[in-house]
Amino acid sequence: MDDVLFETLGVVARIERDSGYTVRSRIVVRDGVERLGEFQQVIGRARHVVVRNRDWVLRRGDKIALDGRALLVEALVSDDGLVNEAVLHG
Repeated sequence: MDDVLFETLGVVARIERDSGYTVRSRIVVRDGVERLGEFQQVIGRARHVVVRNRDWVLRRGDKIALDGRALLVEALVSDDGLVNEAVLHG
């Protein structure tokens, strides 16, 4: 993703790793991303976050403070070398 997209659509969030290391980074939040079942039917919706790799590389268990709540990273969805995308639990 281009830096302009992060500046336009991004929000600043606090990301914390279990070791206690914390960073503030600009992330893009994608709400309502469809979860597909075995036969490609929609079985639910989830919240995804996209972060630039130069700012932070997400991994399972990271906490993201967003909208006054701390949400856990459930799984990494993609990483193309420039940005990484993860699904949040909760």
